[in-house]
Amino acid sequence: MYETTLETGRLRLRPRVMADVEANLAMDMDPEVHRYIFGDHPPHPDGHRNEIRRRIATGWPERGGVWVVEWKTAPGFLGWCGIFPLEESGLMEIGYRYVRTAWGHGIATEAARRVLDHGIRVLGIDPVVAVAHPDNLASQNVIMKIGLKPEGTAFHYGQHLAFFRLGTADYDAGLDLMT
Repeated sequence: MYETTLETGRLRLRPRVMADVEANLAMDMDPEVHRYIFGDHPPHPDGHRNEIRRRIATGWPERGGVWVVEWKTAPGFLGWCGIFPLEESGLMEIGYRYVRTAWGHGIATEAARRVLDHGIRVLGIDPVVAVAHPDNLASQNVIMKIGLKPEGTAFHYGQHLAFFRLGTADYDAGLDLMT
C-alpha cells in the first residue's frame, strides 16, 4: 500500500483512509459530479460504498495511488486525484474527482500536476494516459494543462471517451521549456 503524502503550494494529498468513505460517497452521489462518470444513473449507494471501502482496504491500486486532496491550512475532503490502471489496457491513467465547492479554484490542475510528476519521476510510469467524457470540457482542459496530448477517442468504462497521452520524453521536454 502506498503511504506517500504529496504536497503543493496550497494542497496536501494524502492516501485515502476509511474515514474518507462517506465524503467520497457523498461526492459521487452529487448529480453534477457524476453526470459525466455514471450518466443519469449513479451507482447504488450501498454497492458504491462497499467498492470504495474495498479499494481502501486492499490498498488499490497495486501500482500508483489515490490521494485525498485537502487544503494545507484547512484539512477536509475536497476530492481525490490518482494514478491507476486504465481497465484492462495495461496503461496507467491519471484521474480525479472533486466536490462542487472545489471547482474553479485550480485545485484539479494543481493536484494533477503533482500526481503526474510523482507518477513519472518516482513510480516510473510511462506513458501516463487520461480519459474524459467528450462533453466534459473542463476536465479535458485540466488534462491538457498538465501536458497530456489528445489522441482521439477510445472505448473505456462502457463509453467512447476522449483519450490523452503523455510519455516521459515529452514530459521532460515540457519541463525544459518552463525553465
